[in-house]
Amino acid sequence: MKAGWVFLISLCQVSASLSQFLESATQSTMHDGCAEKALHATSLLKPSGGFADDRIDVTSYALDLAFDPPLLSGSVFVRGFSLINNLTSISLDLSANMVVDSVLSGGTRLSVTRQPDGFVITLDRSYQSGETFGVIVYYHGTPQVTGFGSFIFSSQNGSPWFWSLSEPYGAHDWWPCKDNTIDKADSVDVRITVRSGLRAASNGLLTDVIDNGNGTITYLWKERYPIAAYLVSVAVADFAVFSDWFHYSPADSMPIINYVLPQSLQQAEIDLAVTKFALKIFSDRYGLYPFIGEKYGHAQFGRGGAMEHQTMTSTTNFAENTVAHELAHQWFGDLITCANWPNLWLNEGFATYNEAVYRGDRYGMPHYFARLIDDRGIAMRSPGTLIVQDTSTVSSLFLYDRVYAKGSWVLHMLRHVMGDSVFFAGMRAYVADPRLRFRTATTDDFRGVCESVYGGNLGYFFNEWVYGEGYPIYSMHWHAREGGNSKFVDVTLTQRGSSAATPLFAMPIDIKFSNALQETTATIFSAATRDSFSFALAFSPEDVQLDPENWVLRELLPTEAVLPVTYILDQNFPNPFNPGTSITFALPRRADFSLVIYDIIGRRVRTLTRGREEPGPHVAQWDGTDDSGRPVAAGVYVYRLAGESFSLTRKMLLIR
Repeated sequence: MKAGWVFLISLCQVSASLSQFLESATQSTMHDGCAEKALHATSLLKPSGGFADDRIDVTSYALDLAFDPPLLSGSVFVRGFSLINNLTSISLDLSANMVVDSVLSGGTRLSVTRQPDGFVITLDRSYQSGETFGVIVYYHGTPQVTGFGSFIFSSQNGSPWFWSLSEPYGAHDWWPCKDNTIDKADSVDVRITVRSGLRAASNGLLTDVIDNGNGTITYLWKERYPIAAYLVSVAVADFAVFSDWFHYSPADSMPIINYVLPQSLQQAEIDLAVTKFALKIFSDRYGLYPFIGEKYGHAQFGRGGAMEHQTMTSTTNFAENTVAHELAHQWFGDLITCANWPNLWLNEGFATYNEAVYRGDRYGMPHYFARLIDDRGIAMRSPGTLIVQDTSTVSSLFLYDRVYAKGSWVLHMLRHVMGDSVFFAGMRAYVADPRLRFRTATTDDFRGVCESVYGGNLGYFFNEWVYGEGYPIYSMHWHAREGGNSKFVDVTLTQRGSSAATPLFAMPIDIKFSNALQETTATIFSAATRDSFSFALAFSPEDVQLDPENWVLRELLPTEAVLPVTYILDQNFPNPFNPGTSITFALPRRADFSLVIYDIIGRRVRTLTRGREEPGPHVAQWDGTDDSGRPVAAGVYVYRLAGESFSLTRKMLLIR
């Protein structure tokens, strides 16, 4: 035992009473970076997750852990059932540098065969499909550092400080388990013995704190909601603890419990106060916080960024976006976990998008768009498909450009495609789907729910943006003309994909028409390399913008108005008018001209503009005053556009 560090339980001292605790602790089960962390990954190659034995279904784990840095020792009771007949062995994942001391079942020592990154246990008998087994694995070793660290021993201000961060393949770096996302355990107990003066934080509820009478304290945490192995966490330090409450109904509330370093307490109490607001926003959007029977909280660690450990986020900082991101993961990543790592955007893209949702719901929609615009250029750099092809390295799997930024933008665009209310109804239905809730999902599962709510096929969208590559590059030309009593604008839209893999994007896209007095927006559906559209308007536009609110991840080449072939003077709008009106005209070439208003007997009233202008459309305003600024009488007036080789006139009616 190292003085000043965590108390180490010798494996030879583990008694029958401990075995009884481990077995009894799993009898009752429940059957119901954050973006920043991508910046703090190691460059080490990651294994694929060991054996991930698909012949068994693990129902519960009970961890009993002790530490003597850099050594970890303890035991894990694994309960599960067979998925096949005549099961005589099971495989568990455990990194090669961790030593399996023994495996017991009902007091019987079982045979163990070590394999790279795992081990095979020969069971005490043959188990049939559906039969339950239970084994206790005693082990020790120094966890290897892979991915985001797996398990880190550290210190601060002379005091021990260590923590876990197992995503994506690091759970078996420090404890024996079935290390994949598919097989969630129905419950996990985490028993942590530490030196007096230290506190241990983990998943679920803290059900017991035991003073062992020998300078150590044991903390017992119980997670009774289904949980993936990589979301099981431990954080130990001389934490200061403070609480808040999420009042989710007039009669009910849930604790928000935060474990932070003493020197961080004052700032954390200020910054983490936003947690209850975020809990309400996401509960209103997606349904009540999914682990409402336990808690939510934060445990400070030193890895960099943050990690959405179930019910207890580990975080380095307390920034508002980080708080929102990791809390959103409790729905998208923890409640519903990506079925495999190629579908990681279902975790990270959703959480990143919900940073924008949180900001929009709390501070207004301009903040929603601002958060997305922050990542637009980054998302446009995303290589390949949104589905990750190379999951062997952390740098590839957690590339911010792809699964975070582009994943967020895909949801933003889907919101516009489906419509605001239908999109959020789809998100809520996804979270509530009993086939996925407390389980796992693929992109096709998400698409299926969205299509069911939307009532139409969204395959084109997912094929382009999830399974395709790149983004569209648009070029728009427009021309204003008159026809009878209407104004018309002809728009030509051309596009090409930024990647040859996806040369064309079929997308709804907004076009905004405006002049100094009014504006209107239309939505077109562009599905060809060249599309032509014609719009009848009540006014002549001075400006035409494509996707003005940034609903599409795209590049837009400079918009051009097609030059008229002759001089044009449009009818003023509104007409009749009071007090002002707008007069639109167009020049086919650069020209000297004047635009003058006369009364009905030909006397000049007001010169609106005179001089030389560039070709294209122009708009002049008249406020019903003469050249001296005096209001003129109601009546009919004539306005004339004239130059060296042209003269056009129209009438208008001023009412008072």
